[in-house]
Amino acid sequence: MRFICVGIIGTLLQYGLYYLFLEIFRRALPDSNTMASVAFSIGFYIEMIVNYFLTNYYTFHTHPSWKNAGGFIFGRIINYIVQMLFLNALLWLSMSEEWAGIVAIMLAGVLNYFVLLPFFRAKKKE
Repeated sequence: MRFICVGIIGTLLQYGLYYLFLEIFRRALPDSNTMASVAFSIGFYIEMIVNYFLTNYYTFHTHPSWKNAGGFIFGRIINYIVQMLFLNALLWLSMSEEWAGIVAIMLAGVLNYFVLLPFFRAKKKE
């Protein structure tokens, strides 16, 4: 349940930042091609930092460490690649930039949990 709460916060943050930067780019560069991938990346990286601390302190009740940071970054790299593949595939299929962003985030979210779980699972005492 805690993972779902952090996931919702992260999704809202990432999508909010994506949408904000998408609008900024549209206004600043109206004659250029879409900047969806750049806006998406900015939202992703800012959300990743916030998510790391929420994942440690709230989801898994752990503290930041090099071990879980490595696992977290590894998981997030995979998640980023999957999200970007979904985003660009959905854009290629003519989904609007606004909808493609949220759908890509949601489709990749479940995968992220299973990649991160081994790195954050507390070891049982014998």
